[in-house]
Amino acid sequence: MNRNAKIICKYLGISLFITILLGGCTKYNEKQIEHNDYSQDESPISIKESKEETVKIGVLLPMSGAQSKAGQEVKAAMNMFVDIINESTDDIDIPLAQSQGLPNLGGRKIELVYGDLKSADTALSEAERLITSEGAVGICGLFSSANTKTAAVSTEKYGVPLISEGTSPTLTQKGYEYFFRVFPDDTMYVEDSFLYLVELNETKQADIKTVALVSEDTEFGKNIANVEKECAEKYGFSIVENITYSSNATNLISESLKLKKADPDVVMMSSYISDVILYIKTFKQLNYSPKMIMGQRGGFMTSELFTALGSDAEGLCSTSAWSLDLQIPLVAKLGNLYKENYSDGVDMIADVLKCSTDLYVLCLAINQAGSTDADAIKEAMLNLIYPEDKLFIAGTGFNFNEVGQNVGTSALICQIKDGKYQTVYPDSIKAYDGLFPLPSWEEK
Repeated sequence: MNRNAKIICKYLGISLFITILLGGCTKYNEKQIEHNDYSQDESPISIKESKEETVKIGVLLPMSGAQSKAGQEVKAAMNMFVDIINESTDDIDIPLAQSQGLPNLGGRKIELVYGDLKSADTALSEAERLITSEGAVGICGLFSSANTKTAAVSTEKYGVPLISEGTSPTLTQKGYEYFFRVFPDDTMYVEDSFLYLVELNETKQADIKTVALVSEDTEFGKNIANVEKECAEKYGFSIVENITYSSNATNLISESLKLKKADPDVVMMSSYISDVILYIKTFKQLNYSPKMIMGQRGGFMTSELFTALGSDAEGLCSTSAWSLDLQIPLVAKLGNLYKENYSDGVDMIADVLKCSTDLYVLCLAINQAGSTDADAIKEAMLNLIYPEDKLFIAGTGFNFNEVGQNVGTSALICQIKDGKYQTVYPDSIKAYDGLFPLPSWEEK
């Protein structure tokens, strides 16, 4: 055989070997696909998912700036819920606590990936980064309504569930496909504010007739002021002053003097923590003692309030959706676990519990879906199964309507007594009879 013939035979042999090898691989792949037996509702992407070690959830928190302390507290509470889910926690009897990881996803564990929520602009860019770069299958965190709207631009674009406690009623009126809210909106909170005043008039002859509105000038304050005007008219209260101010204000003497002159029975405030502190200190400086100060959450529901004001915070009221004094056994257990192991001895407050509950509910939905597919998670949220005897919030459960609002939630009113939030309304769950009118500064 000449040299050229030998070369031809050599390459023919190699070609035959490759053909046999590829044929064997093809048969293996056909068998593998037959074995997997995907239905029309399933996708081979589940193979990729099963290899992932964790399920990533994006968390947007203020980690710098004026609200960084609140962000740290929410992060600590979220870490608590992640530990409850990822590690077997027998003494906390809630779904997902007794297994390690998400049982319907083969025990995959939860991993949180964070973004710094500095402004509405960063809410948009950070949400997008968490989805596209970090692989987050859902987003939650400590949001204002304005931040929620900008974050929703990204979550709607990429089809990723967003659970937020932005309280603007407009959030469920925009046609968002993937937005959910676990706790009340402004309408529910404000309505309870006025119902509490009605109750005081009926049961304590409080003779409350006039209200002054004080609102910071972002969407948070503006939305609440609009609802307050509607409720004041609905329940027969007169608005004697309506103040809008900059949340960046460093001097609130002029606004405080207007309130003192108007002398309303109740001052209703929609303010962030720095504003609340400045207002209360200014009231004291001017020797102005409103009969009642009713906050609409915001700065009125932060642990910084006690640190900054001390005993001057006594008697302040605020709308809320949760309190440590709720007569539900799991409330005390979760509160103690947080205080003893996650917060350096700081009590859990409502906004911290709310944001971390958002994370927990998202994990419940992912597990119920048995998938990280956005539409499967959405469907699970809309049909979430949760035993009522395992609840740790007020209300009847996690029952989301078609626009993403939990209709099983309820609002309540708290008043600060002995350095703690005490529930004063509704009457069926109150832990404290409440104080009205507030004493003067000299009497405090």
